[in-house]
Amino acid sequence: MARLRQGYGGQVLFLARHEWRVMRANAIVRLVVAVFGIALVGSTMLGMARAERERTTLADYENRQGALPFRTPASRLGADAVANERGWLAMLPPAPLAHLAIGQGDVYPNYIKVTARSLDALVTGDQIEHPLSVASGQFDVAFVILFLYPLLIFAVSFDLTAGERDRGTLRMVLSQPVTLRQVVAGKMIVRVALLLVPAIVLPFATQFAGAPQYAAGARWERMLLWSIAVIAYASVWHGLALVVNARGLKAPANALVLAGLWLLFVVVGPSAVNLLIATRYPMPSRVEAAVQARAATQEATVQGSRELGQFLQDHPTSGNVGREGMRQFALLQAQRDQRVADRLQSVEATFNEQLKKQQHLASWLSVLSPTMIAQGVLLDVAGTSTYRYEYFRHEASKFQRQWRAYFEPRVLDAATITSQEYVDAPDFRFREEDDTVMRDRILLPIALLTGFALLLWWAGFRRYARYQL
Repeated sequence: MARLRQGYGGQVLFLARHEWRVMRANAIVRLVVAVFGIALVGSTMLGMARAERERTTLADYENRQGALPFRTPASRLGADAVANERGWLAMLPPAPLAHLAIGQGDVYPNYIKVTARSLDALVTGDQIEHPLSVASGQFDVAFVILFLYPLLIFAVSFDLTAGERDRGTLRMVLSQPVTLRQVVAGKMIVRVALLLVPAIVLPFATQFAGAPQYAAGARWERMLLWSIAVIAYASVWHGLALVVNARGLKAPANALVLAGLWLLFVVVGPSAVNLLIATRYPMPSRVEAAVQARAATQEATVQGSRELGQFLQDHPTSGNVGREGMRQFALLQAQRDQRVADRLQSVEATFNEQLKKQQHLASWLSVLSPTMIAQGVLLDVAGTSTYRYEYFRHEASKFQRQWRAYFEPRVLDAATITSQEYVDAPDFRFREEDDTVMRDRILLPIALLTGFALLLWWAGFRRYARYQL
C-alpha cells in the first residue's frame, strides 16, 4: 500500500487497477460483458445485412428504371404514357449509418412514384417492409444501446460499496491514506470503461463496411457524434447508479431501485408520453385516411369525367377533332387530374399538420426520459429519423415540379416522345441534407444529457460524503 502515497490522481488510478483485477475475476461481470459484446456484434451484422439488402433492392429498381421504355431507338411513345403511367421512381438510398439504427426506415417508404400529375399520396403509399417486422420492431445497435446498455450498467454497478461495507472490507481499505470518494471514483472508472469501450469501438470498426456510398469524412463526423451521444447517455445511467449506491442501502435494495428506474425511464415513461401525445393529437387510422381520400376525390373525378364525356359526345369521331381539339381534350384530362391531386393533397395536409403537432409535443416531453432524448439524437445522427424522410419528400416534391414542367406541354399537345427526349428528361438523384442542420438539431439534446449526467455525478459524490460505514 506504499504506492497509495501518490497524488490524488495516482491514487485513483491505482485503485482503478485494483478494481479492474477484481472485476475481471468476477464471473457475473464476464458474463455481462460477453452478453453486451454478442448483442453489439449480432445487431451490427444484422444491420449491415439489412442495409446491403436495401441497397441491392434500390440498385435493381434503378437498373430497371434506367432502361429505355422504347423497343427501338426510332420508336415513339405518347407523352402522357411516359409522364404519368411510367413516371419516375424517386428513391431514398440507405441512411449514412443505417446499419446502426433502422429508426423510421420500417415505417416511412423509401421510394415515391413521381408523375406529371402528382406524387404518390401518403395515405395510399405502399411499404416494402413485411407487416410483422414493422409490428415487432428491428434489432439494431440503437436498440442495444438504448434498452440493454442501461440494464448492464446496473448489473455491474448495483453493488458499488454496499457489499464491501457489509463485509467490513471497506473499512480496511479506508484505513489506508485514501478517501471514500477516491475509492468510489476508482470503481466508477472501471465500470464505465468496461462497457463503454465495446459500445464505442464496435460501431467504429464497422462504419466503412456499413455505408460505403457515403463520404468518408462525413462518416467519421457522424460516428464521432454517435459516440458523444452514447457517452452522454451512458453517463446518465452511471450517474443514477452512483446516486442510488450513495444512499447506503443494501445491495439487493439497490438492484430493486435501479430496476425500477430503468422501467420508469425506458418503458413506462415513453409509453405514457406516447399515450398522452396520441390522446392530445390523435392520428386517424390508415383505413379512415383512405376513406377520406376516396370521398375527397370522388366529386373532382365525377366532375372531370362529366366534362370529358361531354367533349366526347360533341366529338363522336376522331376525324372532326383536329389538333386543337386533342389539345383541349388533354387539357380537360389535366384539369381533372389536378383537381384529384389537390383534393388528395388537402387530405394529406391535415394528417401532416397533426403529425407536426405530435412531433412538437414529443420534443418537449422527451426531456422526461433520457432514453427518449438519446433515441432522437441517435436516429438523427444515423440518418433514420423523421427529419430525413421529410427532407426526402420535400426533394421529391421539387423534382415533381421539374418533371411536370418538362412533360406537361408535350402532354397538352398530345405529342409523342422519342428516346432522346426521354434521356433528356429530368431525373432524381437524392442529395443528403447538409450535416450542419443535423448538428444544430442534436446540440441541445446532447447538452441536456450531459447536464443531467454531471448533476447526477455531482449529487452522487456529494452524497458519499455522508455515507454510513
